[in-house]
Amino acid sequence: MFLPFGSMKKVPGLPGHWWRRAKEANRSAPLSTPFYGVWDGVARFAAEIRANNFMAEMIRRRDAFGSEGLMGALDCATLYALTRWQRPAVVVESGGFVGMSSAFILKALADEKLATAKLYSIEWCKDCEQGALIPDELRPQFVPLRRKVEDFARSDELPSCIDMFLHDSSHSYRHMLWEFRQFWQRLRDGGLIVSHDVHINAAFPEFVAQTYAHDKKTGRLDVQRTSHYEWGRWGYIGFAIKKS
Repeated sequence: MFLPFGSMKKVPGLPGHWWRRAKEANRSAPLSTPFYGVWDGVARFAAEIRANNFMAEMIRRRDAFGSEGLMGALDCATLYALTRWQRPAVVVESGGFVGMSSAFILKALADEKLATAKLYSIEWCKDCEQGALIPDELRPQFVPLRRKVEDFARSDELPSCIDMFLHDSSHSYRHMLWEFRQFWQRLRDGGLIVSHDVHINAAFPEFVAQTYAHDKKTGRLDVQRTSHYEWGRWGYIGFAIKKS
């Protein structure tokens, strides 16, 4: 039978210091959750775009092109919703490919009336039609960049401070971790890192784990030293909100 922690009775055989520590942890002040509203916001925006004709049109374009390697409806809706919630002025994505993810980021910027916002989309494959799926009316805010992510990370061709980064390039463990660390540095306080295909390896949960700090005495979250406000996963999309 499960008992609320505060009402648990002492069990014979367990050492007294365990119970003292448990009671201290239970009496700790509740953690503040200032970004809890992200979940309601993302759910609302995702439902909105899934019912919109834009979703049906983009799925039609994707299937006509060939859907292999491209985001599905759930992940597109999540990406759109996170972008609307964030309202970024500067977005960078790696692995933009033919523009399925780009289109939903750009649609979110348009729906939030962020007319001066820019999406810098990096794609190294010279054979792909970069951004081919993006509707013409969304293209003015699209900045295609054709080289490896590593080349741009070492140059000053990208803005030094960004609001949002999407990883969707090489999904090897080492490369994903490298991108997360590189672009986390560029994110402003409250900036958003997003990754597609977080189920493929342990890179994303490991990266998020490294942003945690814990109180040595209680083992609970040390809010002051932890470098994220919130994080989560929805479908195959993972995200984390940076705290400087």
